[in-house]
Amino acid sequence: MLKIDANVAQTGLRVLFLIQLLIKGPISKAQIIEEISKNPLLKEVAPDTITLDINTLKSVGFDISHGNKGNNYCYELKLNPIKIKLSKSEIKALLAAKKAIFHFMDFRYIVSLYETFEKIAGLLESKEQAEALLNFGNILRTNFKILKELDVHARHKNEIIIFYSSPSGKKREMKVICDKLEYSKKNDKLYLWGECDEYGDVYLRTDHIKRIVRVERFNVGFKKKTKTCVYNLSSKSNISLANNAKEKILKITPEYVRIREEYSNDFFIKQKLLSYGENLISLEDSVLRKQLVELIDDIKEMYT
Repeated sequence: MLKIDANVAQTGLRVLFLIQLLIKGPISKAQIIEEISKNPLLKEVAPDTITLDINTLKSVGFDISHGNKGNNYCYELKLNPIKIKLSKSEIKALLAAKKAIFHFMDFRYIVSLYETFEKIAGLLESKEQAEALLNFGNILRTNFKILKELDVHARHKNEIIIFYSSPSGKKREMKVICDKLEYSKKNDKLYLWGECDEYGDVYLRTDHIKRIVRVERFNVGFKKKTKTCVYNLSSKSNISLANNAKEKILKITPEYVRIREEYSNDFFIKQKLLSYGENLISLEDSVLRKQLVELIDDIKEMYT
């Protein structure tokens, strides 16, 4: 009859359990001992036993680093020599799950799934399967740590100062009251929606938010500020006019159509007015008019 050494069985089971803990993420010796004490199949161990188990794993190819005071002396798995291979149906099921998560367009689910897939990919034998799992498009351009912090600020409507690198290349600090984070299926990007004194309503690409400088105020809430501008468009243009609560036609003549428009975002109104081109005959707001002229001069300079 085969005899099983109970001590050997305990060591093997404990080492396997230790691998599971390390795969989940960095963990300290004290936390390992605590987790072992919660497992009904394992006996409690001394700190020296954990050191021996870690050395055992290192001797068979596991690359495990021992941290420092900065990370509470946590052990971290850098390389796992155990590899698995998924069948075609298994990889297909995982990719279908990813597609379904993107359909919900909730960045929290997307980030959570990516972090799960990242752990699975580290165990895969096939490089192609790992790359297929980790292909999450533009969302990977955003720093997940910053993203999670932004989510907290958005839920509490905090006013924060961020360092923003705009798509045009300008880098500067911006003060924003956070409203929500939203994934756009249209262009596969994440945006922070909010409000700032300089531009009014804004939506900022999260991959261009390089860092959160500081929190200015907590639980601010929104006091939406609206502005009004009056402008004339050529009657000969084929521009379709909404004539709604925000865009009201005041007067129609053979030469022009006078429009009063309410807006809360300076950037958007400038873009809209510039899009009219030569059909924009006049603009009553002198400050806005000056800003448009400066924008046009800047564009001319870029192309000359």
